[in-house]
Amino acid sequence: MPTLTLITFAPSSDAAYRTGLISRYLNARSSRERLAIRNEALAYDQANPDASLMDELLGASLGNVA
Repeated sequence: MPTLTLITFAPSSDAAYRTGLISRYLNARSSRERLAIRNEALAYDQANPDASLMDELLGASLGNVA
């Protein structure tokens, strides 16, 4: 018998959501908070297979180095 997984949130493909997540990541004060945001970005990428939010997140954290 197949099992069902309950998804407690539905990631949005909205540009404001992406921008907000990146902003939260850049302002995160702890590695635990950054990890939680990266996990949220991965869930978003799985639900929205267009441009990778995780790539944007990591690129933004590099700043001018990238």
